[in-house]
Amino acid sequence: MLKRTITAIVALIVFFAIIFAGKIPLIIGVSIASLAMLYEVYSVTTNSTPVKACGYISGLLIMAGMYFEQTKPAISLVIGITMIFTVALHGKVHYREILSTIFMTMYIALLMSYIPIIRIERNLASMMLIFIIAWGSDTAAYFAGTFFGRHKLIPKVSPKKTVEGSIGAIICSVLLCAAYVLFLNIVGKRLIGFGTGMAEYFTAALLGAVASVITQLGDLAASAIKRDADIKDYGKIFPGHGGFMDRFDSVLLVTPVVYFFPIFYSIIVRLI
Repeated sequence: MLKRTITAIVALIVFFAIIFAGKIPLIIGVSIASLAMLYEVYSVTTNSTPVKACGYISGLLIMAGMYFEQTKPAISLVIGITMIFTVALHGKVHYREILSTIFMTMYIALLMSYIPIIRIERNLASMMLIFIIAWGSDTAAYFAGTFFGRHKLIPKVSPKKTVEGSIGAIICSVLLCAAYVLFLNIVGKRLIGFGTGMAEYFTAALLGAVASVITQLGDLAASAIKRDADIKDYGKIFPGHGGFMDRFDSVLLVTPVVYFFPIFYSIIVRLI
């Protein structure tokens, strides 16, 4: 427990230092974290050096495409490169190994890129919602499951997760988002695209509920892959916590939800 606590404190200090250092350091930090996550995931998907090289190239292309608003050309290029490697490595590497590696590359590189994009297009307050929801849900699920857990959620995927923990995570996420809006109003900051007055609280709380479910799905998906690969953690860089992928698996699926939710919400409000 002491090792986990010390690791968490040090990691949070570095995290906030990068977050508040500015947009460029944030892009660099997220890119480095993404490449570290790819390194960890490749240990599960492939042993082939050429396939890993294809993955790293694809990851960099996708991140560059996201940052320079050229996502479609970047993804198209990655698909083309993947097919070239599939042909070139035929008979040496099974196509499933290549495709699973590139899918995980796109999953990580694409979704992680939303973190600095939200910071750039909106503001820091809006970006922080990602981590409040993901890590708040993760922590609440742990404690709610520990104290109240009676019914297993999906034991074949994650034996320790419970229905009570999942419900606790959703409730906590809703409360955290509402409390976050209150805090921002006190300090004179705003979430972009969440309305004003009570509408802002309602929108943030609704996002908290929806995104908490999504973040738990992302966590379960990562657990399912680890279960199939027969490993406990993706990495060991954070003592007591695992690797980068272990810390960000719940963050990944939340990033596009936080990005697109205000857009969809505003469309629904106009239609009503």
